[in-house]
Amino acid sequence: MAFSLFLACDPEQDTRAELEDFVPDNASTVLSITNYEILRKDLQQNAAFKSLKNSELYRLLSGEHAALKLLKPRSRSLLSIHRNDNSLPEFAFITRLDSAVFKLDSLPNIISEKLSYGNTTLDRISIEDQTVYKAIKDSVLLLFSSQKMLEEVLSGKNAGYDGEIPIAGEAELIISRNAPMLSLQDSVNVPLSSHQILNVTIASGGITASGVTLNRDTIPRLIDIFKGQIPQQNTIASVHPVDAESSVTFTFNHPDIFLNRLRVHRKDSVSSRAVAMFETITEISDIKFEDGNAIVMSSIDASLTNEALAPMLSENTVFRDVEIYDFSNSDVFIENFRPLISKTSPKYAFQIEHYFIFSESMTTAEKFIVAYKSNNVLANTPNYQKSVRELASASSVLLMHFNKNVYKGISNVLVETPDYTADGPASYQLSALQYSYDRNFAHVNYVCLEAGKTRQITGSVAQVFSTKLEADLLGEAQFFTNHRTGGKDIVVQDMGNKLHLISSNGKILWSKDLREPVLGKIHEVDILRNGKKQLAFTTKSKLYVLDRNGNNVSPFPVNFKDEITQPLSVFDYDNNRKYRFAIVQGRELLLYDSKGKNVKGFNFEGATSDIVLPAQHIRMSNKDYILVAEENGKLNILSRVGKSRITVNKRFKFSNTPIVEEGSKFVVITSEKTKESIAQNGSVSSQKLNVSTNYSFLIDYKTKVTLDDNLLRINGKLVELPFGIYTQPRIYRAKGDNYITVTETQENKVFVYHASGELMTGFPVYGTSVAEISSPDRSRTIHLLVRGETNEVILYELQ
Repeated sequence: MAFSLFLACDPEQDTRAELEDFVPDNASTVLSITNYEILRKDLQQNAAFKSLKNSELYRLLSGEHAALKLLKPRSRSLLSIHRNDNSLPEFAFITRLDSAVFKLDSLPNIISEKLSYGNTTLDRISIEDQTVYKAIKDSVLLLFSSQKMLEEVLSGKNAGYDGEIPIAGEAELIISRNAPMLSLQDSVNVPLSSHQILNVTIASGGITASGVTLNRDTIPRLIDIFKGQIPQQNTIASVHPVDAESSVTFTFNHPDIFLNRLRVHRKDSVSSRAVAMFETITEISDIKFEDGNAIVMSSIDASLTNEALAPMLSENTVFRDVEIYDFSNSDVFIENFRPLISKTSPKYAFQIEHYFIFSESMTTAEKFIVAYKSNNVLANTPNYQKSVRELASASSVLLMHFNKNVYKGISNVLVETPDYTADGPASYQLSALQYSYDRNFAHVNYVCLEAGKTRQITGSVAQVFSTKLEADLLGEAQFFTNHRTGGKDIVVQDMGNKLHLISSNGKILWSKDLREPVLGKIHEVDILRNGKKQLAFTTKSKLYVLDRNGNNVSPFPVNFKDEITQPLSVFDYDNNRKYRFAIVQGRELLLYDSKGKNVKGFNFEGATSDIVLPAQHIRMSNKDYILVAEENGKLNILSRVGKSRITVNKRFKFSNTPIVEEGSKFVVITSEKTKESIAQNGSVSSQKLNVSTNYSFLIDYKTKVTLDDNLLRINGKLVELPFGIYTQPRIYRAKGDNYITVTETQENKVFVYHASGELMTGFPVYGTSVAEISSPDRSRTIHLLVRGETNEVILYELQ
């Protein structure tokens, strides 16, 4: 395909004058158009092309030019663009003559004047504010913006385009350009080659192109530095954050030759420093962000790269288990890789897998780590995956522009002199331009596809925010419903015993000093039964109910002289918000109502030993049961009024696993790893589990989950987790489905599984604690809440 663009027309097939014969020889760009009217309609419907509205190409092809919009050629046409001495663009439109190609008879406000040039008659035509010059020669219509340029072509003085003119083919649009420029980061324009030809496809859903570029001049061009280098596969997308503005990636397999060619290209007389750090590198990317640039290197031997970098690094900090170093050689990339890298001067360095990342700011460094830990990287986005299918598997240079900067990528391909004054179309999120060197030319591929109405990270996970407190977290962060917005805020306590409410966008709304740690879980209640939610919890001396502003709800808090020894339990027997707050004090179980009063009808006489678990309420067969586990192994199963409802004679060695309902039985998992099933008549059946000491068992929302070391079973389906140390699984219900979360605490990875046993797309993500799932009422997304660093709360969004 590449070489077919350079074939000359067979003169024996057609003795007529060729359209190319009439192209002025100073043309910088020539467009070969198969069907002008169809192309114009396609361009008018293409949102990506509309972003070029400030360019000469847009004016000529969109229908804005008063004369060109009247053209109706029935065959192939050529449109050439030229720059005169004042750098103002001129054009020449060339096509076969027919009766309808350029009819002006019935149009008003047109001024036409006959001019003579030798034996040829010219027409000077003024339409609206545009003036063009028309001539006919050898059955070819010539429509030029410059009289002088037309006369020179007619005389043969400057006729015949001296570039690689494309022949007519199936492509709707072919662009041939002399001395094309490549626009790198920060609008640095570099001479790329002597010629470039692209077959361009315009569709309502995007723009694609393929072709070749080569340098036939003796003057070195950028493409020449890749001579002798084999294009490498691009892999940096696997650590590339999705919120970049643009990136320039280049590859090589002989670093010493590559660096020397760059030095010759720059005409440097002195060799660059620190070549050793690049000896095992095959791919480098210069990535631009709004808050600072970064450079990523891919190494084929990370240990050797580390050795070379060691003298330039000094310890700075650790972020999410990744060591970040100060980097002392900030100019090394510009010195060695200019003009491919011309402005990025990194101050920090760190390593992820075999990638070495250098950033200008700590914020950018953390951005990379967050993206990698949450799998929110470019390689995982559907739009990138869709786009790379249009590209070659390996490249020499890959230029990408993202989101509002996509316009720059489109401009780089279609416009002779890129104009970066406008934002890209909102429906386009990625533009990719690829060069793959092959002997003495390079293949060119370009893709810019409409993303559609789905977000770029659909089917994946994105970090919504990360909020750090002044003190380390105490206990687990939890969701709390915001009745005003229908969303979910976050409540968490720190080691200084301050309780914080954090908004859904990460802002700390208030902090309240409790002076004591919260015991266990904070419960969400609605004691006024008006839809406005409150926070209910205990410390060792108080029962609190707080409104969403952090104020005490009267008559709370309730003060206790004796110490509260278990976390609060909240019972809502009939789901009518007539709550019972269950307080455990040693051997005593007390119930309080929503007015802070002791429930007089509850007559539990007290345990015979300390209560070792929070009291539990289970409704089974339309009966309410309150379960109270004692240190001596006795299990009390009570009615609402505190009377014994089921007598259990067997004693158990209780573990930290809550008692659960399975079918019509109560299940106790003992510290001896036996499963004790208690029928409603009090009979007990025992099963030895033959499991590890790290065994978990839970049932909720009709989903049964067990975890034995790394063997997770969800409704009987086995999922083998990576070896590690895991938190107890949790079951959550969101948007009509059940989800299971579990966290590996050595590598700090959070896994989320659907109840079907399938790992959710984008997981695992970074997290250091048990993770909680919720779904805002007015959103189609699911949120996941987890602790990050010791003082950090992280909120993820599942798309």
